[in-house]
Amino acid sequence: MAGVSVELRDNIAILTLNRPEKLNALNRVMWSELKSKLSGYCGSNVLGIILTGSGRAFSSGDDISEMYSLRDLSDALEFFGLIESTIEELALCQKPVVAAVNGLAVGGGAEILFFTDYVIASKDSWFSFPEARIGLIAPILLTVGVSTIGLRFARKLSLTCERLIASDALRLGLVDEVVDSENLLEVAVERVKILAQNTTRESLIYMKKLLYQQYRRLLSEALNTLIILALSESSKDRMRLFLEKKL
Repeated sequence: MAGVSVELRDNIAILTLNRPEKLNALNRVMWSELKSKLSGYCGSNVLGIILTGSGRAFSSGDDISEMYSLRDLSDALEFFGLIESTIEELALCQKPVVAAVNGLAVGGGAEILFFTDYVIASKDSWFSFPEARIGLIAPILLTVGVSTIGLRFARKLSLTCERLIASDALRLGLVDEVVDSENLLEVAVERVKILAQNTTRESLIYMKKLLYQQYRRLLSEALNTLIILALSESSKDRMRLFLEKKL
């Protein structure tokens, strides 16, 4: 089974995170496949891209077992470097990217939404940034997220790890539109078409560059902090407890 499957519909590439047995948790294979497919379709002649998940989740975020297994600084730099380069591919994609959130979006699975151009969520979807429970931070929430949902809410979500239902995510600005689950992909296709009609390739490229440049340095610093935390004994203990279902 592919880590990221592809369907072409109306000349739109639908990229589906396809690891439903793990709630589409993002391990190295998933991040690598996502980067490769984004690279290919962002430079192709498709109208745009839809990013969604299979099963009952959009994505449960970074695979904790993968992070727990990080051996040393070199290993962590490779893993988080892959994440950063994939995020950059998404942020600078030369095509409109619409996220279709079909279920839970947690941790990194919610954070990547900040780099898509438009977010549609099903009414039964929910969002959470629970990294603090395992001694980590949500690097995108604490950088790009502050500008999107505000400092107070970014701080609150980081500290409380509380869940947001779709309507609350819409109110905060994490989500642009909420629809019935059965209409999710249909609406996403139509939104890609509208976004593609509204911009030229050149204006879209420069728009995304200007937006991303504001956060590149801060995001790199936040990811470096995450690396330090992920290798710490306290975080390793918390990750172990999480994997043993004791946390």
